[in-house]
Amino acid sequence: MFCLERFLSFNLFRCWTQALLLADFSESELFNVLCLENLERLETLCFTNCGNMEEMKMEKLHTWVSSSTNYTSRFHTLSTIQFFECENLRDVTWLILAPNLRTLQIGECFDVEEILSEGKLGEVAGVIGIPYPKLFLKLESLYLTHLLKLRSIYWDAPPFPCLKLIHIHDCQELKKFPLNSDSAKGNLLTIQGRESW
Repeated sequence: MFCLERFLSFNLFRCWTQALLLADFSESELFNVLCLENLERLETLCFTNCGNMEEMKMEKLHTWVSSSTNYTSRFHTLSTIQFFECENLRDVTWLILAPNLRTLQIGECFDVEEILSEGKLGEVAGVIGIPYPKLFLKLESLYLTHLLKLRSIYWDAPPFPCLKLIHIHDCQELKKFPLNSDSAKGNLLTIQGRESW
């Protein structure tokens, strides 16, 4: 975290970083994702091998925050988010803060039971000031692999207007998609998975 804080303290990095890989974070069970919210051009964010990370909290920060910045626009440049080998992570509800997310990949996060937690919706609403934010309006591809406890992606059926691909591998507890007749309307949606599943 000290290294990350040093990185974020430089205006040049905050203004121009387009991709960020956070690997081997082992010192903390909690990660405040809002420490990354002022990376103005961040398009790709990857967490890998963060074995001790259990929770991604959304605690407002006052450091490096411009008075003209609106919380509803946080993470608006993020288009790709990846989580790999974060074995103790439980959910990634903070993704609601990335309205232009196009690709989401989650693999080998063995404790994830749900992608978005309904219980944490209030925490998100407190950050962006919207009680029921619209979800996944730009999402095109969803890859979920080796999530042994995953039971739920989302508690409701978002419209997924841009969704084209769902790839599922080794998620045996996942029995239901958050899809209905309005989901991915007008798109040719491909769902990939093992025949046995």
